[in-house]
Amino acid sequence: MGAITARRGKLVLMIVLACLAWVFLNLGLVVAAWMRSYYAPIEPVPQAASIDLRSDKTAPGRTITIIATKPTPSKGDFIGHLWLEWPETPPLARPGSRESGYYANDQIQAIKAMAAALILPWGTVTGQDFVPGLMKADDGWWRHLQVHVRVDEARYQAALAVDRRWRTENRYRLRPSMIGPHNGKTFACQDYVFDVAAVLGLDTAKRSWTEFPMGSFMRFARINKIAIAGQANGPTQ
Repeated sequence: MGAITARRGKLVLMIVLACLAWVFLNLGLVVAAWMRSYYAPIEPVPQAASIDLRSDKTAPGRTITIIATKPTPSKGDFIGHLWLEWPETPPLARPGSRESGYYANDQIQAIKAMAAALILPWGTVTGQDFVPGLMKADDGWWRHLQVHVRVDEARYQAALAVDRRWRTENRYRLRPSMIGPHNGKTFACQDYVFDVAAVLGLDTAKRSWTEFPMGSFMRFARINKIAIAGQANGPTQ
């Protein structure tokens, strides 16, 4: 009887240690991603680049600006953000607003859901529970990096169609699920911005849910050879 009890005790201890290792592993990944985002070289700010994707260079085209901020704890921002600036107010946007980004309706609720998905072993499969999300105006928000993208009217209208779809979205999720109809997909500020960027003709295929907004923006810039923030990414187009 004593031997059985001892074996059970060892099994329980092994399970506890495995769970703790899982928690520390996930926390380590989050901290590493945060550090890469926080220490992104961005001085002086804002850094900017311009790319011209017009097929007809004689047409005036339209310019959409992709904007990124890194975590700035001194200003109460511990995550960073990605959003867009439009040349005019998009349909369904707040009147007079030209800058918009996608958010969790309740940041604390989103953080709790994300923490549960990271800590619980089945979170790898089920992902984060959806929490309510919505589009918010970002006019006047400080910016660190930005890319001005000039496109033809057709691509601009396609971008507006994507923006319109996101303004009716109400789900927010940072860690994707491996199962279900939305497997592998997150619903956050990066997804809104990169969905628009994709229809503009930019490469957004290599997304990673483990990256903070600034980290995902830096990867996006490297993939598209956009020279920004002192990085050797190649020439702007």
